[in-house]
Amino acid sequence: MAVPFPPSPGRRLGPVCAALLVVALAGCAANEGPSPTAAPSTSPPAASDGPAPTATGTAAPATPSAGPEPSGNDVAPYDETSTRDAAGSFGTAQQLDGSLEAVVEGPRPATTGERPVRAAPGTPVQVFTLTLINTGSTPVDAVPWSFPVAVAGEEPAVPVFDESLGVPMETFPTIAPGESASLELAFAAAHDAELAVRVFATTTPDHYVEFTD
Repeated sequence: MAVPFPPSPGRRLGPVCAALLVVALAGCAANEGPSPTAAPSTSPPAASDGPAPTATGTAAPATPSAGPEPSGNDVAPYDETSTRDAAGSFGTAQQLDGSLEAVVEGPRPATTGERPVRAAPGTPVQVFTLTLINTGSTPVDAVPWSFPVAVAGEEPAVPVFDESLGVPMETFPTIAPGESASLELAFAAAHDAELAVRVFATTTPDHYVEFTD
């Protein structure tokens, strides 16, 4: 009669090990999960040749370039649309407002030197002296009266500044009661041109007092 031999320890543990192996493999598969997808690109798009967009996504409009500067004076009563409040001769006083009188003396023909402003060297000019007198009882800020114009007919003459002629770029000061101040003026014009000088305040440039020969 055959005697049964007990199974060896390795054979007894075989089914158990196989079961444990199946459980371990199942757990590993569950932990792996699906493979991650590729992350979206964060690099900026290529720049285009068009204008840069604004915060709203619309193209920023181009800034217009400044136009050419006007010739002559920027504010000047040249034509019949302005009101002439008074007219007088060179050398005589004319009332400008309630407390200012004006006297224009000239013209004196001259020629610009080597370094004039707003004219070429050797340009013929006519030079005038404008004097303001404060006839009131309070000081007057006379800066607005510092930019008279000269016209031949209705055509403006370009103002010229020239240190060699004693015509610097300056303005009137504040004039005390009973005091006066003078300003030298020059305008590009032929020596035989008949110029009229119009004195006005830049605060009311459509009203002026005119001086002629």
